[in-house]
Amino acid sequence: MSTSRFTLYYYYSSFCSQKVLLALFEKDCRFNRKLVNLHTGEQNSPDYMRINSDGLVPVLKDGEKIIVESDKIIEYIDKEVKSGPKLIPDPNTSADREVQRLRNLMADINVRLLTFGVIANQELSISGVKMPRIFLKIISGRSGRDMVTNLERNAVKYPDLRQAYLTKAEKTRRSIDDAFKKENVVKCLDDTERTFDQLEESLQSSQAGVSGKEYWLTGSQFNVADIILAVIMDRLTILGLEDRFFSKSRRPLLFDYQQRIGQKKSVKMLRTEAKKIGPLLLLSGVKSVAPYVGSVAVLALAIGAGIWYLKNK
Repeated sequence: MSTSRFTLYYYYSSFCSQKVLLALFEKDCRFNRKLVNLHTGEQNSPDYMRINSDGLVPVLKDGEKIIVESDKIIEYIDKEVKSGPKLIPDPNTSADREVQRLRNLMADINVRLLTFGVIANQELSISGVKMPRIFLKIISGRSGRDMVTNLERNAVKYPDLRQAYLTKAEKTRRSIDDAFKKENVVKCLDDTERTFDQLEESLQSSQAGVSGKEYWLTGSQFNVADIILAVIMDRLTILGLEDRFFSKSRRPLLFDYQQRIGQKKSVKMLRTEAKKIGPLLLLSGVKSVAPYVGSVAVLALAIGAGIWYLKNK
């Protein structure tokens, strides 16, 4: 079997990794997988930090070329991979402007704050966070300071990466602190409500414009805006927020949209990624993971368990 030119460094429960995976599946693109094990802190290893100084997944390698940031990776894939549908409309067209508007709109949704914040303040969940209780207990009871401490230690240990580690430590400290301030999370949820009102309106316009055919956010073509929304909706479902943001009574078109994306082959493939590792591995890893790598890593395991729930519900 031939080897693909592309190698994706990812973790299956990472929000940004999921966007790129869904784009690759939608394009029917073969790629080599390189799992970056977040629950052992591999993303913070000096070897990985030299690939991506932000210490984040995903990263795409095309030969010697390295592309970071999920949006840039999706744009690169769409340009370079000729198979599958076009995910980004031709530039300077009305379709392109609408897709870009929706991308910008959804970029304002702070998925990281929603994820940490709802787990830290579980009373904000409507139907209950869909993760094993052991994960919730660990995450809710820890401030993430252990991860910050490890990053600061690495800044001393690896002088060539000192600034990268200190920058990530400070970003991690701020994001954890924000998540434990309930008022920040409530505001984020309220802002997301307004965004979903606009998304419902976009679906109304799309439905009216396709004359009874299958419709997505901007018309009959499933594109990058739909990829982003599909992954956001799965994350909100794991957090037990589906009834707030896309219930049948409040936003019926988004409710229907959620049902339809679950039938897409590419989305099924994305949800299957979690099952490859399996809940038993996730659960068995908690005891060894918890003392060493911090709540961010345990959160990655928990989200993986939540995705497994989506796959098997």
